[in-house]
Amino acid sequence: MKYCPLCGKEYSEGQVCEKDGAVLVRMQPEHELMIGQVLGGSYRIEEQIGEGGMAAVFRGVQMPLDRDVAIKVLLPTLHTKPSMIQRFFQEAKLLCQMSHPNVVRIIDFGNTENGLVYMVMELLQGSTLHDKVTYGGLPTPEVVNLMRQICDGVGSAHRNGLVHRDLKPDNIFIAQEPGEPERVKILDFGIARAAEEGQSTRMTRTGLMMGTPGFLAPEQIGGAAEADVRSDIYALGAVLYLMATGCRPYEGTTPNAVLVQQLQEAPKLDLGALGGNQALAEVIRKAMARDPNERYQSTEELATALEMATADAVLGAAPTAIAATAVASALGHTTPTPSSAGPTVATMVNEESGAAGALQRFLVPAVVVVALIAAGIFWSMRSGSGGQESAGVRGVGDERVLVGMSAAFSGSARELGRGMQLGIDICFNEVNDSGGVHGRSLELIALDDGYEPSRTVANMAELLLERGTFAILGNVGTPTAEVAVPLALEQKAPFLGAFTGADLLRKDPPDSYVFNYRASYAEEAAALVKYLLDVRGFSAADVAVFAQEDGFGDAGYRGVTDTLAERGYTEKVPRLSYRRNRIEVDDAVNRLLSEHSNVRAVVLVATYRAAANFIRDLEDRDADLVFASLSFVGSRALAEELAELGPNYAEGVIVSQVVPHYDSAEPGVARYREALATHAPAEQAGFVSLEGYLACRVFVEGLERTGKKPTVEAFLGAMEGMKSLDLGIGTEIQFGPDRHQGSSRVWGTVLDASATYQELDLAP
Repeated sequence: MKYCPLCGKEYSEGQVCEKDGAVLVRMQPEHELMIGQVLGGSYRIEEQIGEGGMAAVFRGVQMPLDRDVAIKVLLPTLHTKPSMIQRFFQEAKLLCQMSHPNVVRIIDFGNTENGLVYMVMELLQGSTLHDKVTYGGLPTPEVVNLMRQICDGVGSAHRNGLVHRDLKPDNIFIAQEPGEPERVKILDFGIARAAEEGQSTRMTRTGLMMGTPGFLAPEQIGGAAEADVRSDIYALGAVLYLMATGCRPYEGTTPNAVLVQQLQEAPKLDLGALGGNQALAEVIRKAMARDPNERYQSTEELATALEMATADAVLGAAPTAIAATAVASALGHTTPTPSSAGPTVATMVNEESGAAGALQRFLVPAVVVVALIAAGIFWSMRSGSGGQESAGVRGVGDERVLVGMSAAFSGSARELGRGMQLGIDICFNEVNDSGGVHGRSLELIALDDGYEPSRTVANMAELLLERGTFAILGNVGTPTAEVAVPLALEQKAPFLGAFTGADLLRKDPPDSYVFNYRASYAEEAAALVKYLLDVRGFSAADVAVFAQEDGFGDAGYRGVTDTLAERGYTEKVPRLSYRRNRIEVDDAVNRLLSEHSNVRAVVLVATYRAAANFIRDLEDRDADLVFASLSFVGSRALAEELAELGPNYAEGVIVSQVVPHYDSAEPGVARYREALATHAPAEQAGFVSLEGYLACRVFVEGLERTGKKPTVEAFLGAMEGMKSLDLGIGTEIQFGPDRHQGSSRVWGTVLDASATYQELDLAP
């Protein structure tokens, strides 16, 4: 016997329901292992990437197009409940009605006779808003940008006659593709309903509460009244408060306690956590009014009110004009395209404002446009005040030199940011204890960007335009450099010692204001390949690359392939990939074992979690391989991760470095350890803080050579004249007009059985 999963009618024969057209399901479903199954003849399930109370989500492949997709499958325990299947299919049908860049896109849906009920959607890369928001909330410009997109997506649903009814941070996804701006995607329309009564999408009865405490509107609690678009407005008010502060407007020890608060009192808003912005607090209060008639009546009203309430805050984050080319690059807008993000702007900026000239046509939120235009007007009024000190040069006063830094001090890359800041801090303290540079002390202003380019934009504006720093030193990462460098160039600010080996900082001829201490990713990869071939005796055909799918991975892979090409190797080098900000490596492992069984050594161009998982999975399958990683992996984090996985994973793993070993006897490294012991005795020596210290030493040398009356032009000339600087690390630092990278030296390290790094000679 079979039955229809939608209407429940039983059939003794046949394939589809004569009433609903759904595929008939066997009375006793066969719940086979899902991995490897092909649904609808087109979608192969590859790996599970999430699970909720109603469905599991898998990464799959749309086989005819060889395209990755997300496959949402109803949990097996719900397959025999027609109401759950109806709700699942309802979500699919609702999503099919919408086509909006801020709403997740559905590709297909259906069910199989084995009992699997599925929905195929676009596969998103990034994180939920819940995972993105940290303690203290997000910067105001980012809040405004994301909230505008959220309102646009939800507004699209409302215009299609739908009410979401379960808007919360977990159902708002921040998609981030390499080289693209962040894009909001509204998820999970599983309990959505038509805004007008009587439509067929209504699935719940009055009196039944559905939603999430703290975000569902009071009228939804107990079902006292029907939810309409204003119920979603209430939830957006709670989401807005969470983004701005990192806290919820209602807190309680149990869900019921939160619900009682929502019914009895207005939300408790911490004005201090909102930066003292009373206007913003009033926007949230109005959105979360208990009476729906007192709320904003549309998402557009809410978004407009938010932009007006935060205009001053955004102006404060970017108080002077930035050339449109830089801003457009920073925000990911390179060509004018239809967008809900805001109006199209084409105007000019006064040359005296310090901008580069004509603003190109680009798309940004309206409040940012207002900020840029207004700030350009105010630039000449601000000259000589906050941005310019008594010496007549931005960031240079009679007694100090201000230096800026934007790096990750929170999130997955925080150890890199903290390490670089530590190295710079101890260097500055060392210099200041000796009287500074020509009598001026050095002061670092370090701002957290969480390894998020959008936050880097706000930080760079604050550092260069509000704080008026002389230079930017020690920024971390390639995606953040992609937005930081254009802003530094536009503002004619030296940009030095970034913790990245990306090609974008190594142009030929070089950018006038950009100077690197470290070797490039390509040079690190080349050094590892030469070691594998010349010292370990592998052939070119023995080598593969495990690389992140972005500019970082591309640079490392190119370094490997170029080096092998120089040896006359013309075959395609296997590239085993994983997605940025993801740690799933099963596909890469399986491809290596099934398609490239001849490989004996793998160069890792990856972050530490993905690299550790890749090593573990291959070791567990008895693969006899040599692993060699680039330095950006995060040496200490990789060692700790491998140690936690077990005693057999770390030994023999090679990591290239752009500094000597921190225990080296080289005099420059000994000086670093002495500065660390003096100014940060509780901290341990490490490769990252040593790099920060050495990059800072280069900056200080350039400042010393500039003279007692430093200017940016004099500093750049001093840097280019630094032909042979001996920092005591076993190699000289050399710059010139056509060379803005001080060192091309790559050192080798290898982990022992205790996950401790030992020096390794990479040369034959």
